[in-house]
Amino acid sequence: MSLNNEFIQLLSVEIKNHHDDLLILRECLIKFKNNGMDKDSMYANLEKLRSRSDSETEDILLDLMDFVVGFCNPNLSIF
Repeated sequence: MSLNNEFIQLLSVEIKNHHDDLLILRECLIKFKNNGMDKDSMYANLEKLRSRSDSETEDILLDLMDFVVGFCNPNLSIF
């Protein structure tokens, strides 16, 4: 399975399990970064998930996208 497909599958499950804890979801993103996923790929995958999500999940994904692009506290930025 490609890293992108794995990301989409795993993050979908993690959002369902931890929808109320952004820091746990952020850790999931960091694991993928550490496994070689670059910023642009991560953002594109989050955008794919966003395009097929409900409004509550979309809000979570937008927060995760902020971590990826650095639109957050500098200590929480992933890249």
